[in-house]
Amino acid sequence: MIEITYYVELCKKCGLCATACPLAIPEQRAKGTIPTLNQERLESCFRCGHCVAICPQGAISHSHFPEGTVTPVNPDQVPSYDQLLELVRSRRSRRRFKKQPIEKEMIEKVLEAARFAPSGHNQQTTEFIVIQDPEIIYEIGKVTAASLKSVGQAFRSWIGRMIMRRMFGRRGAETLAELAPELEGLADLYNSGTDWILNEAPVLLLFCADSAGGYGSENANLAVQNAVLAAETIGLGCFYSGFVGMANGRSDKIAKLVSLPETHEIYGTLAMGYPRLKYSKWVERNPAKVTWVGFD
Repeated sequence: MIEITYYVELCKKCGLCATACPLAIPEQRAKGTIPTLNQERLESCFRCGHCVAICPQGAISHSHFPEGTVTPVNPDQVPSYDQLLELVRSRRSRRRFKKQPIEKEMIEKVLEAARFAPSGHNQQTTEFIVIQDPEIIYEIGKVTAASLKSVGQAFRSWIGRMIMRRMFGRRGAETLAELAPELEGLADLYNSGTDWILNEAPVLLLFCADSAGGYGSENANLAVQNAVLAAETIGLGCFYSGFVGMANGRSDKIAKLVSLPETHEIYGTLAMGYPRLKYSKWVERNPAKVTWVGFD
């Protein structure tokens, strides 16, 4: 049960809480009055914390955010637009790693950023599996290689092409058909001892969620982006392994390797380590394709 309390003696009647709440649970019926709570909507509160985060006076108490869980923003620590843009421009997928384990404290810093990613209805569905066991990482790569080989070989026959088209749709199958030789090549390299799938990453980070919940995939991949940027700031490198995701979608072997609950799915994968290479420049990308609606 959610409980929201106003401390009348502190409230300055600004109405910011009523403006910020996405469900209009606090209501300011007239300017300059203390907001009241819409009791019918109160049970629908999804605990986003907007009300307690917006109040400059600390005049609101929310049962989901007890003392110590609401922290003032430190403006000096918030990066400027130029600083943020430099980070996203200079970040690169790192696929060459030092043979050096990542300290648990460093991984925890990445997860701390990841858990603050936005999520649909504030469900915070994303869960994390951190794998540092080289044997398990190798087995995940092996399962992935077998899956890539199977997909590539499917395009050698008309029956396989038809099956792929039914599974991935016409355009998806056409894209995979173009990639088929590369997929088989990566699998062959892996099986011959050259890991171009996970690049012998010291750590594999899986982003998971209960498949019955809403927005599981979207929430997980928002968390992935937070994790990628956080890793960059503390000297770690990583790359998104879509091939592992593809393999996981075609069988439950990876899920069993990591003891994933049957109700859960893997929605994102990051291979991570200390990078061997340092990039001193960023390169231009294609201009944004934008459709402006309602602008002069």
